[in-house]
Amino acid sequence: MVRMPSFSRHSTTTDSTTTDQERVDERRTADTTAMNVRTQEDERAARDRAAADRAAAEREADRAETEQISRHRREPGLAPEPVTEPEVRGPRPRASMLATLSLIIGVASALFVLTGVLAGYGIALGALAVLFAVGGFSATSRRHVAGKSEAMIGLLLGIGAVVVGILVLTDSLSWLTTASDKVGDLRTWLDNQTVDRF
Repeated sequence: MVRMPSFSRHSTTTDSTTTDQERVDERRTADTTAMNVRTQEDERAARDRAAADRAAAEREADRAETEQISRHRREPGLAPEPVTEPEVRGPRPRASMLATLSLIIGVASALFVLTGVLAGYGIALGALAVLFAVGGFSATSRRHVAGKSEAMIGLLLGIGAVVVGILVLTDSLSWLTTASDKVGDLRTWLDNQTVDRF
């Protein structure tokens, strides 16, 4: 007895089912791959659009700034918008002692010279006020030291007191001499003005 090979339907069906299943899997894989490619392309396109939007915004800002500058050049009365910089906080500035002393001594020297009688002392105080003012300028050149305006006023008062004092001592001024007592004259004038009032 010879056996003949026979092909059963059962094995053929299993092979075709497996083949169909493989085809479905291949289609799913192809679809998934296509979707991944599309997703990646969409992400790239979104990044490219965002970069283009940023570049357009920068170009617009540059154009607006250029337009503002050119408009300011055409219209001189129009001031450009101030650029605000962040404030840098540091130690609070302190006043220079030399600048303050030059101001005080400068005022005293001017008053001494204007009395007439004390003009010599006013000249000495004026010279001292000038020296303190120079020291005050030196001190205010450092960081966090204020008082430059005080030193300037003290310097001007000191120089003015020296100049006017020299003019008083040489009798170059007719209204102010060393023989005139302007403080006494002022007191007499004030007494005459107030005696009738009180």
